[in-house]
Amino acid sequence: MSESLVPPELLALPPSWQAAESGRRHPVIRDLPADPEHRALALSALEACLAFQVNSAARYGDDPNWGLPEAFSNDDWFLLQIRLKRRLPTLADVTRTKVRDWLQEDDVAEILDVTWTEPSDEFVEAVGQMWATFIVNGLTEDLLRWLELVARDHLDVVERARALDLLKTTTPRLPWGYTIETIPVILSLGGSAERPYFDQLANDPDLHEKTRAEAASKRWLIDSKRARA
Repeated sequence: MSESLVPPELLALPPSWQAAESGRRHPVIRDLPADPEHRALALSALEACLAFQVNSAARYGDDPNWGLPEAFSNDDWFLLQIRLKRRLPTLADVTRTKVRDWLQEDDVAEILDVTWTEPSDEFVEAVGQMWATFIVNGLTEDLLRWLELVARDHLDVVERARALDLLKTTTPRLPWGYTIETIPVILSLGGSAERPYFDQLANDPDLHEKTRAEAASKRWLIDSKRARA
C-alpha cells in the first residue's frame, strides 16, 4: 500500500504548484513566462491534473462525498479547511501517515464529533483523496486560465494540437463542473473549427445536461459570428 495518496506525476511538480492555498499557488502560475520550457511544464502538469480528475470521477462519481461525515460539506468545512491547509499544505503532504495524524488531532476529532483510537484505513484514504482532489481542482483551474490568457498566442502548432487533443479527449469524462472550464478553453484555442466537436457534445445524451448546455452555447456563438460575417 502506497504511503502517498497522490500520483507521482503530480508530486514531480514544483512545490508552489502543489499548494493547497490558492494565494500561494495562483500568483506563481499567473505570472509564469510563456517560454517553451514553461509551456512544456504547464501542459504536462495539466495532463496529469486532468488524468487525476478523470480517474477520480470514474472511481467516486461526478460529485462525490467520499462517504465522509457532513462536517466536510456543511459550515464546518471552513474550519476543517484551515486545519488541513496548516497540516497538509501541499500534495506532497497528502500521505496516509499525515492524514491519520491530522484526523487524530483533538480539535479535528471534536469538529467531526468522533471518538476513535485510530481511524480506519478506508477513512484515511477517503480524506486523503478528498483533499488531493481539492488541491488538484484548484491547480487545474489555474493552469487552464494561464493556458487561455497567457500562453495561447505563444503556442506552436504541435503544442496547440497537444492541448486541444488533451482537452477534447478528457472533457467527456470529467465531472460536469470542470467541463464548463475546459469547453471555453477549447473554443479559445481552436476557434470555429471546433464547432463539430461542440455539436457532438451537445447531442450526447450520456453527458450531464450542463456539459451539453455549455457546448451548445459555444456552438451558438460560432454560428452567430458566422451569420454576422
